[in-house]
Amino acid sequence: MRQLPFVLLLATSAVACVDNASAPTDDPSTTQSALEQPNGGETTADEAPMFADQTAFDAAGIEADVAATDTMATDPTVTTIAAAPGAASHRVILMWGKLPADPNSAPRDWSGSLQISRGALVVGRTIGFEPATDHLLPRTSADTVPFDSVTKPFVDGLALRVLDPNPAATDPLTLTYTPADGSTPYSLDLAQLASGPLVVDAGDGFKIIAAALRDNDTCEHGFMRGRWHQVLPNLGVYRGLVVGPEGAVIGHVRGIYGQRKNGDRVMFGKFIDDAGHFKGLIAGTYDSGDFAAKWITRDGDHGIIKGKYIESPDVRGGLFAARWADSACQ
Repeated sequence: MRQLPFVLLLATSAVACVDNASAPTDDPSTTQSALEQPNGGETTADEAPMFADQTAFDAAGIEADVAATDTMATDPTVTTIAAAPGAASHRVILMWGKLPADPNSAPRDWSGSLQISRGALVVGRTIGFEPATDHLLPRTSADTVPFDSVTKPFVDGLALRVLDPNPAATDPLTLTYTPADGSTPYSLDLAQLASGPLVVDAGDGFKIIAAALRDNDTCEHGFMRGRWHQVLPNLGVYRGLVVGPEGAVIGHVRGIYGQRKNGDRVMFGKFIDDAGHFKGLIAGTYDSGDFAAKWITRDGDHGIIKGKYIESPDVRGGLFAARWADSACQ
């Protein structure tokens, strides 16, 4: 993955307990003007929950997640691996669908299975599953998760825990999606995911997007996912959910991206917890589907955010997925 230069523009001090004056809108002139400001006009102030902008988040239609009950989580095979000395635990979010979303496209049946090349999988949450078409199927093996999934026009997905009993092994640890209809399987190398999120082309405009983190109890880390909305070429906004490593929503993120007058392609944003408490500013760059940014707190540099984006002029059509972690996680 090509490395992108970081942009660091430290925030000014907060001037109020709640500040929505700099809230991004979908108006091009407002967004373009904000790009020229330090941190895109964001401050380190606390906010109202959901930035007091539930209407915009509702309009984005970000896929909901639901906690899954995976009986394999307590299976002796899985608990033995989890307790083994030297075993590694990774968290993975995986989403699939038409990207950018196209309401006129035909449905796609993704029913099949996910299999890890060694170790075990535990399902933490489903993403975007609808009762009529999408289900986790009974599990018979610790390394395989079978499911039914049909997408139109948005995405489905899973939040997984990957348990590796032998992280020192020379053979790669791979997560493979195998369609039930016998069509082409797709594999993701966890070592590649360690460098940042990945997008896999599944043909006809359909894609698989994945992000991963290694479990670490000594630092803050998790994922972000949501909509990447282009309002003009090289100009747009993003809104999304901040989730913990296990995939549960813990806050919200908003931001802008675009090309400045000097030609720099920059992105800015802010994320908060569920109660609106300030968690960090985002300042970085984006290009060709990749973005990389610094996570900045009131004390300065705190960590890194790295992601993939697929943009669309439709407020519900684009998508981004990222991971965030403080410096201790590295």
